[in-house]
Amino acid sequence: MTAELKTIVRLVLSAAAFLTVVGLTGCASDRTNVPATQPVATLPPVVDPFGQIGNQPAIVANSNGANFQQQTFAAVGRDSDVCVDPTGKWLVFASTRNSVHANIYLQRVDGNSVVQLTDDAADDAFPTFSPDGKTIAFSSSRNGSWSVYTMDLDGRNLVQLTSGPAQDVHPSFSPDGRMVAYSSQNPRSGQWELWTISLDTNQKRMIGYGLFPSWSPDRQINRIAFQRPRMRDSHLFELWTVELLNGEARRLTQVAVSPVSAIISPTWSPDGKKLAFATIAQSGAVVGSRDIWLVDADGSGVRRLTQGGASNLQPYWAVDNRIYFVSNRNGSDAIWSVDAGEAQTATAVGAAAANAPATASAANVPMQVAPAAANPVRVGSADTGTINPK
Repeated sequence: MTAELKTIVRLVLSAAAFLTVVGLTGCASDRTNVPATQPVATLPPVVDPFGQIGNQPAIVANSNGANFQQQTFAAVGRDSDVCVDPTGKWLVFASTRNSVHANIYLQRVDGNSVVQLTDDAADDAFPTFSPDGKTIAFSSSRNGSWSVYTMDLDGRNLVQLTSGPAQDVHPSFSPDGRMVAYSSQNPRSGQWELWTISLDTNQKRMIGYGLFPSWSPDRQINRIAFQRPRMRDSHLFELWTVELLNGEARRLTQVAVSPVSAIISPTWSPDGKKLAFATIAQSGAVVGSRDIWLVDADGSGVRRLTQGGASNLQPYWAVDNRIYFVSNRNGSDAIWSVDAGEAQTATAVGAAAANAPATASAANVPMQVAPAAANPVRVGSADTGTINPK
């Protein structure tokens, strides 16, 4: 992997200054009511989408589109990790606008005033609304390692769902709101794993390996999308889905791949039939190097939503059919949105990927994303190895 790609991928969460590793100490219990603030001694390094630790400066690129709308404005700091509530009226996001540490903020989609929900000497990140819009789940490093929490919309009634030495991030609610999926970095192997937790019983279950799960809102198919490396320690992530049957992982499906780009941060359309995701291309791919794409859940219909020199990352597909995402197209990381209908069909994608030699550089391939070849499906457990309750 090139030095430029290493720099770029570290910016994805550096832009939010969120994923940090500050220690491996845990808590006495897994799900407890906790005080709102517990200080952390030092500002720890960030972790990029591939689990690498390091601090990187921001890259600034200016690129505006006529149909793009800026949603958040901050004089200093960075906004990131956007989610929109089920009504389409409220944004929740993380920001360093008032502190070197990221906190969680609430804002109306059609407004500019923000409400700060957390205020910690630690980092709070990855907020997401419950399906009924009454609860926010998020990750925080306030207790030494990253754990998953829930809170009410006013920031009260804080409940800790996970604890221990593992780094637990990026919660996503099931359609019925009774379970949460999240990523957990195993402290022994260093691998990122996919877990679910029942909010009724607190039972945890490992369902496979991967990062940044997104639970489909479609109640007819119990399905989770996530990013997964082509091979262990690879930085070429692919887009996969997995279905759950009685809590067990089944029908692991590869949806989209790229010979020259990492496919990251999947998010479902409101009807659960399509996915949006971001790509980070290798050195040489100027157009589409950090862009948002759309694809049907079966891997067909790859479409490109953004292009240009700006960074466009961390998409969220809202009920109003707009894609909300993080971009520095005006000079600093802020939340932007664009109608999903603006996506352009990537007709050259399949041919470019199919004809690219194994040694092709990003500069040799005009487009960086293709549907998975023949959409291969594996039936069985999500990964090899024993899967036991945590």
